[in-house]
Amino acid sequence: MTLPAECETALAQLDAWRRGTLPAEELASMQTHLDACRRCLSYKCHEDALLDRLSNAKHNCCCPDELRAAIMQIIATGSRDD
Repeated sequence: MTLPAECETALAQLDAWRRGTLPAEELASMQTHLDACRRCLSYKCHEDALLDRLSNAKHNCCCPDELRAAIMQIIATGSRDD
């Protein structure tokens, strides 16, 4: 399914919006789009729920501390050293 260009842009910017790193001039546009577009708002809500579950699960994780630290580093930097 092809999404409208506005939706493609909004979904690509969701992470920056969520982290508070979306440029100020784009914040109002993002909020306006989410207020008007049920599809993107639904996607955002599902993604929020998934991130909440992942955040809660990390506290119950039984993986070794070294592995956990490596995974958290990859998440924080958004890349792996391949």
